Amino acid sequence: MKKLMYIILVGTVLSGCQKFLDRQPLDSISSTNFLTNESEIKLGLTGVYSYALWNYGTTNTPLLKRIESATDLGMSRKGSDQEDLMVLGDNGPFLIGNGITTSAWSNAYATIARANSFLEGMTIGKANTSATAYARMRSEALVLRAVSYYYLMSWFGDVPFFTKPLDPAEYETQTRKSKSEIAKDLYKDLDEAWSGLPNLNDRGRVNKGTAYGFKAKIALLIKDHATAAAASKAVMDLGAYNLNPTFLNLFNLSGQTSNTGNEIMFMTQLPQDNASPLSYLPIGLLPRQVLGTSGNNFPTQAMIDRFECTDGKRIDQSPLYDPKNPGKNRDRRLKWTAYLPYDTMEVATGVNVSLPYQNPKQRIIYNIYSDTIFRYNWSTSAFVKVAGNPDFISSANSVWQYGSTGAVGGVGYCWSKYLDPNQNAFAGKQGYILLRYADILLMYAEAKIELNQIDATVNDAINKVRARASQPATTLTTQSELRQLVRRERAVELALEGHRWNDLTRWGIYNEAVNGALYGVAKDPAVSPGIPTFTTNEIPIYTTSVSLRINPRNQTRLTQAKHLLWPIPQGELDKNKNLIQNTGW
Repeated sequence: MKKLMYIILVGTVLSGCQKFLDRQPLDSISSTNFLTNESEIKLGLTGVYSYALWNYGTTNTPLLKRIESATDLGMSRKGSDQEDLMVLGDNGPFLIGNGITTSAWSNAYATIARANSFLEGMTIGKANTSATAYARMRSEALVLRAVSYYYLMSWFGDVPFFTKPLDPAEYETQTRKSKSEIAKDLYKDLDEAWSGLPNLNDRGRVNKGTAYGFKAKIALLIKDHATAAAASKAVMDLGAYNLNPTFLNLFNLSGQTSNTGNEIMFMTQLPQDNASPLSYLPIGLLPRQVLGTSGNNFPTQAMIDRFECTDGKRIDQSPLYDPKNPGKNRDRRLKWTAYLPYDTMEVATGVNVSLPYQNPKQRIIYNIYSDTIFRYNWSTSAFVKVAGNPDFISSANSVWQYGSTGAVGGVGYCWSKYLDPNQNAFAGKQGYILLRYADILLMYAEAKIELNQIDATVNDAINKVRARASQPATTLTTQSELRQLVRRERAVELALEGHRWNDLTRWGIYNEAVNGALYGVAKDPAVSPGIPTFTTNEIPIYTTSVSLRINPRNQTRLTQAKHLLWPIPQGELDKNKNLIQNTGW
């Protein structure tokens, strides 16, 4: 028992100097009564949940959202905190000592350490806990541990693997274990968890779908397509999950609360009282036109151009596409995912001032081509022109810059996903989705395609996702065509949801997708910059009239082979001499 409590209280050996236990429920339980009954086991499980790896630092900013900016779908402005680490030239996406890689490693292992201690310690109170509750809570801890290992393997490759509490000396003997070996152990854990979990649960707690959804993800990671197909199909066969008919409601607070269709299977949730931590997710998505704020994350032209036209054809194949009006006749998910120039944007700011355009919401016509802004006057119910646009691209400034520092701002687009007009963007309570049913359907389709087991169920799974966006059903039958389609669907359906890095590296196309210049909107909206071509991997190629597009401060992403895995944080290498750094770092 003493060893158990020692590990719980000094488990920071796995997270450097980050004192993650200073504010968690596990701290309040003494070694004399820890996990002796059902209520204490519940409290202990809360401690496992409470330090899961999905937040970065102390800002309640989802780590997965930040990572999206290291892919072809997003970018981050350069010049602020950790945001300049996201592949804007220099040495590629991640440096050996930066806060993002360190947080990813330490947060995941902190969750694993807590889960290990909890799973060992809860046996003390088994006799005082109902069999059903005990099995359920044990299952939840097993899934949380598996989720953490999944992300570690996705980002770092082979990693130390242990399922028992370790003291510092034991940790320093750990070596890296292969992903395939780890996966076999995680399969067993998730199979056990499946039997102990309910079909449905609170969105912030794991359920059967979460267990086998991540089993499918782990299987895809190691190219075990048979297991991925079977796990995804098991979730589908439960009949407990469906797609929310309203895509937007997946990303606003009221829609997340009602969770129509039970599409949201697992997500981060924040308490709704004012004293609890707030989400800083929306802040990083705003243009400077909103209260002069400083957005950090932006969509790329490559993301925008992946959305089909309403006839189900890519923009390079459809007669409906108009380069001068790129939002017209497009897959509805484009508008639900990103703001284009001249779109109407409504954002709650929580600022109650006397200005006529404060409600306290702001409604603006998003525009980077004029030095004035159209803001909505709530008193007169009309848009009025307001002088001064911090995002204006002038003839002398043909790159979108951030303030007077000249730091990179973006490429002329803003994310609309996760911007809830009824939630204060500066103190939001929206949750961040980690797994939803659309992902299950697309993983099933991908696994079956890679197995070349193409039948009606493959198109059916893809078409369920497409139907919500009113996109034409597919009738494709060849492996190559369906592979292209499912990869395009994952990009447009799941953008900004933290899956893209893992998708690109799993498919072996990260360097193809990310390497090269970053492009954005046309410098002059009256002059078409042309239409890209696409590779067989659904990668847009910009070769025509590229000088007519924004290229933020002439930035070029420079990827290397080493960037397919992140570097193990130097602090971990210093603590454990048995660890070997990833090649090239």
